[in-house]
Amino acid sequence: MKRPLLVIVLVLWSAFAAMAQKVSISADNQPAATVFRSIVEQTGKNFVYPSELLSDMRVTLHATDRPLKQVLSEMFSGTEIEFKIKGDNVILRRKAEKREPEPEPEPEKRQNPAARQVAKVPAVMSDTLNEVVVLSRLEAPAIETAEIGANKITADDLRDTPVLFGETDVIKTLQTQAGVSDGVEGLAGMYVHGGNADENLFMLDNVPLYQVNHFAGLFSAFNPEVIHHIDFYKSTVPARYDGRLSSFLDVRLQNGDHEGHHGSARLGLTSAAFNISGRLERKTTYLVGIRRSWFDLLTTPTLAIANAADDNEKTRFRYHFMDLNARITHKISPCANAFVSVYFGDDNLKTGSKENYSIGGHSYESYFDERFDLRWGNLLVQAGLNYSFNPKLKAEFTGAYTRFFSDMKRDLYNADKLQEHTRSSRSILTADNSIDDWIVRGDFDWLYDQNNSVRFGGGYTRHAFLPERMRRQYENDLARLTSSDSTRRYGANEFNAYIEDDWRLGQRLRINAGLHASLFNIDGKTSCGLSPRLSMSYRPAASLSVKAAFSRTVQYVHQLNQSYLSLPTDQWIPVTGKFKPQSADKISIGGYWQTASGSYAASVEGYYKWMHNLIDYRDEYYLRPPLERWDAQLCSGRGTAKGVDVKVEKVFGRLRGRLSYSLAWADRNFAEKNGGLTYPAKFDNRHTVNVVLNWQVSEKVGLNAFWTGHSGNRFTLLSQVWDDPDFGELHFSSGYSPLRAPINNYRLPFYHRLDLSCTINQGQGYWTISLYNAYCHMNTVAITRGDRMVNISSDDSQYGYYEPVFKKVKMLPVIPSISYTWLF
Repeated sequence: MKRPLLVIVLVLWSAFAAMAQKVSISADNQPAATVFRSIVEQTGKNFVYPSELLSDMRVTLHATDRPLKQVLSEMFSGTEIEFKIKGDNVILRRKAEKREPEPEPEPEKRQNPAARQVAKVPAVMSDTLNEVVVLSRLEAPAIETAEIGANKITADDLRDTPVLFGETDVIKTLQTQAGVSDGVEGLAGMYVHGGNADENLFMLDNVPLYQVNHFAGLFSAFNPEVIHHIDFYKSTVPARYDGRLSSFLDVRLQNGDHEGHHGSARLGLTSAAFNISGRLERKTTYLVGIRRSWFDLLTTPTLAIANAADDNEKTRFRYHFMDLNARITHKISPCANAFVSVYFGDDNLKTGSKENYSIGGHSYESYFDERFDLRWGNLLVQAGLNYSFNPKLKAEFTGAYTRFFSDMKRDLYNADKLQEHTRSSRSILTADNSIDDWIVRGDFDWLYDQNNSVRFGGGYTRHAFLPERMRRQYENDLARLTSSDSTRRYGANEFNAYIEDDWRLGQRLRINAGLHASLFNIDGKTSCGLSPRLSMSYRPAASLSVKAAFSRTVQYVHQLNQSYLSLPTDQWIPVTGKFKPQSADKISIGGYWQTASGSYAASVEGYYKWMHNLIDYRDEYYLRPPLERWDAQLCSGRGTAKGVDVKVEKVFGRLRGRLSYSLAWADRNFAEKNGGLTYPAKFDNRHTVNVVLNWQVSEKVGLNAFWTGHSGNRFTLLSQVWDDPDFGELHFSSGYSPLRAPINNYRLPFYHRLDLSCTINQGQGYWTISLYNAYCHMNTVAITRGDRMVNISSDDSQYGYYEPVFKKVKMLPVIPSISYTWLF
């Protein structure tokens, strides 16, 4: 049998690019694939051809604003290649070969994941071939761009990463990338190149979101069923992005399906999801995706059994999350598309307990009832217009409203009854924090010529911050007391403007230069920031490139974390009062290599980052008056991060994989923390190794594996305490008061685990079976301090004392999961 066909589908998503049919090309002896990519960028067309068709073919061609058909005719003049434009596809083949029906690239959202790498479609090149390999790559290889540390994550990449409970997850997929630390085991934390969790900007279709986690980070807030791709930047940052110090993540949703009504329904152990898309009429499409967890239904029978065993104690626990995505796109004219989208994410947690005891035949009764309710989420409403002024100038105009909210209530009731006398008390604590943003912006893309592409634009955001407003109410049989803190809502105005030029200087040198300018006004105080960006790539050979970059970023809002978890009660605050905006300067260098076929690639990236005006809680902030102004608990400092990321990958074929290694340092220095001494950041993981393997065994079966190992997280271990003596006994009590210890003075043991998953195509859908922590290595996530009694005996007396004991806290064993997804 002849070598199977390799069909390469080059796709660049753009709603308006598909309507531009004139192209400009300036190529001197460039590889054909490079010229195709330029055409893709200008027209939105896909190129479909067998891999051996264009071996070593190079193109010399100069054209300005000429029809695509004419440009292709001139490109293939005098060759044995012919082309046919069919819909959004440009299909290439040899002229002398037998004509057969062309393959239509399978729509990504209808494709079965178990068969997406090997799909049977009608043969093009020979009637003896009946199987082709369908591959799609939405980004240019790293060797061809000027960017360092940039990735485009596809829907296939999400599905190919085994995760906890079998739930495909955006952030946990990014945790497999070099230079990204995962925080606490099993949670969707993300710490990029020594930064904090709040230093990552999460966007949905270019609109920021503030809370992107469900259930303290067990799941991320992005529904993977409706995602088209994700743009992720961790070193080189395009000038259009600013507002965070570490990374930028833009999640792009799918458009509706023009070919008919299609979708999927998934049923798993912890959640269910349903999505559907299609055409409302000739020019209008829609997309709807909804996801909801089962946790409340799963815990209800378990708690009922537990509570039935003891009438005196009752436990209360209910939790669920849901998220909704909806999008409508309408083609107004050949040069204009309009869209409206809505996102809503909501978490509800209700916990608590009841206790009821009686002593002496009900002569004394005690009743205790504690209720804790917490709700948080995001709302995003967006409308936009994509407009093509001409084949070279396109624009996107956007208006959006986004809201983050968190509401907490703790209700504690006590009652004691002694014979005929009853005493009762009740305390209620409520706290809420929120951010409301109104956003307008315009983004322009100007193709000056084949070697020069300019992006520019600007926007305005009206912020309304409520950092944290707390109210306390206490009442008993005699009195009632109510108090509230002085927190108020802060209004702020933010302006942004940027310009960026991607410039090719011949075949070897490429430069991307840009500038982002910003103003932030709050309480009569105006802060400004200028963020220059520069990256350069030089290709001494076709298979090799070296790069260097500098970027500055500025951050005007910050999140204050009181624990290692990402909690909705953590406050988002604006830069105000005595504090200055956070900023970071970062230099990066990189070396990149890939084979001529593009199947294998390797890279080495190094970086050094200086962070200024970081904001955190000062030492012993919890001892300050509870109703004091919120920013009195804070202090500012600086930090540094440096490291090297190494990656080797195989990106095409039945067996694909990636091996990455990171060597990193990250530290902090605050005058009012740790006695002014420098200390390591809590996720200062010195060594990190990630291995990702994907094997398409057959059309029906795909296997995926992910192994990770990294130096343990940093932890503050209280090595000394003050004991509280009890002089009325022969031994000391177990109570103690902590002495101040160096921050993050202890490194937890080395962390490692293996995750496995298998996707099986069956009928109209597929099964996903997975194992989290397959070899059941119980990793240490924290250290707790306790006491144990040491007895000492003598001939005439017996006494003892307590000594400290440190215990390792371990969380997750092997966790199997299974889900079924029905495609229609």
